[in-house]
Amino acid sequence: MKFKQFGIYGIYFSIQFLNISTSVFIKAENINREQSLKNQNSELENDKKDLGYCCFQGTIADSCCKYESVESMNKNLSVILNDLVQTTYFRYYKVDLWRECPFWPDAGLLCTSERCSVPSVDKNKIPEEWNFETLGKVNKLSVFNDLSMFHSCDYSSKDFCIFDEESEGLRYVDLPTNPERFTGYQGEPANRVWASIYSENCFGVPSHNKEAESCTEKRVFFKLISGLHTSINTHVCYDWLDTKTGVWSPNLDCFIWKVGKFPDRIENLYLNYAIYIRAISKISDYLANYHFCNGSKEEDLIVTKLVRKVTDITNQYPPTFDESKFFSSPETKDLINDIRFQFRNVSRIMDCVSCEKCRLWGKIQITGLGTALKVLFSMNGDLQNISLKRTEIVSLINAFAKLSQSINIIEEFRTKWKKRDEEEIALKKKYFESVTDKISKKLKLNEIITKLKLNGVVAKLSEVAIKLKLYNVILKLDELVYNLKQFELSNRLFEFKDKAVIYSSAKLDVVLTKIQDILKDQNLMDDTETEDRNRIILLMFGALITILIGVLMVVRLFYNIIYNKFIHTHHHRHNFQSYHHYHKYADHNKNVKTFKKEN
Repeated sequence: MKFKQFGIYGIYFSIQFLNISTSVFIKAENINREQSLKNQNSELENDKKDLGYCCFQGTIADSCCKYESVESMNKNLSVILNDLVQTTYFRYYKVDLWRECPFWPDAGLLCTSERCSVPSVDKNKIPEEWNFETLGKVNKLSVFNDLSMFHSCDYSSKDFCIFDEESEGLRYVDLPTNPERFTGYQGEPANRVWASIYSENCFGVPSHNKEAESCTEKRVFFKLISGLHTSINTHVCYDWLDTKTGVWSPNLDCFIWKVGKFPDRIENLYLNYAIYIRAISKISDYLANYHFCNGSKEEDLIVTKLVRKVTDITNQYPPTFDESKFFSSPETKDLINDIRFQFRNVSRIMDCVSCEKCRLWGKIQITGLGTALKVLFSMNGDLQNISLKRTEIVSLINAFAKLSQSINIIEEFRTKWKKRDEEEIALKKKYFESVTDKISKKLKLNEIITKLKLNGVVAKLSEVAIKLKLYNVILKLDELVYNLKQFELSNRLFEFKDKAVIYSSAKLDVVLTKIQDILKDQNLMDDTETEDRNRIILLMFGALITILIGVLMVVRLFYNIIYNKFIHTHHHRHNFQSYHHYHKYADHNKNVKTFKKEN
């Protein structure tokens, strides 16, 4: 490569490297984001309509219901679920928040903020009957007997989750006083948890795995995890702490960035809701006859009525999910065991969350979803002999209530988002009107219109402009002009760069030609080596620099020898004599002062 092109190619490759780095940075999103971007258009097909601002109509993919049906059900269920989770039975949850992470040895509780902590409940608030609870244990009878991290008392062969039943760190916590919100837990620890869930426990991301995309069971499993993640992000963005002001309030930008721009994530959340509705509907008789122990008969009666209201509403609608289509073919019949195992894995990953409050709600929502899947896929139609732990029932209702709140929050964010955009358009419109008003004043258009009696015509034209949204068109044109100006400026910069490259190349070529002539005069180069001129000059300069470095090192060596042998010794003797003379003179003065004092 010729020497004069080194600088040119260096500049070129630097620009290309910056462009590539920028594109890589933009594309370097987490797995869920990649999945969202690839499915953004494909998910909204058939009868689905995107009305904008997270508002959709039509059938939810892989379900049997529409967006409108879910929102209609949620309007009836939301208030009931909110009242239900405030009762004694559903508000006090027994959990171990200090269980060791089985996957990463360094995943301790690192969040020391008060926002992360979850205090224990005073024992006086817990009904006495709960202290004598005896939960039946089923020995582990599954194909995963060789996995030492699972204990026989943690789950039965039909369970989708690992429970904290025999843990020494079990304690009761009050869920309403520890809401799911922003705690500051983010960055590498949180990303590692979600990356592990998506990449290692979701059978591969559907957009990167044709088998996972074509397999309905694997695809739905991924969607359920994504919907759970979306619900969590929705609550975090809604109950957001402004660290500068200390005020908790909804963060619209957080919602848009994490949820609002991804239609498939919202659809996955709605799919979760449809599955919960179907599961609760299937065990409605079991819940209606269940004895909810709250410590008082009055509250027992209230809880029973609220639960029956929930089951009555879920039974009013046609089935929202058809579980009979899953695990029915010979190819997928045995896949249920793999999915159970993966889901148990996800429930254990929750023990690696380095924040007590995040870990708490992660465990609850994973257990709730696992309970819904257990009802749909593990009972084999035998709902008469179903038996659920208190942990499963409390998790099921609380997780369902969280989904219900998420849908309400999305609606609230939808309104805020639309209002903010309308306000921005209004500001642009106001600015446009002020500019046109100034122009009309300078041109005295108002006087001309009045003299010509065109006020009525102008008013009608204004109405037509508003109806046709010409203001928006003009604002778009204004943006286009601005972009064109930017484009022209960038073109000028590129022209300047090209001129600078040409100028520097010409100057460099003149310098190299003069060096070549000098080398020819000294018989260091002949005409046959003209083509290799740049390479030879570069090698010679390298050799010259090497020789100069060697000469400098030799000079430095001689200097050190002379300095140590003559200059340093001379200074040392001079300093010694000065020191001796100074102290001799000081002793003389001291003797004189002593003599004068004695006399």
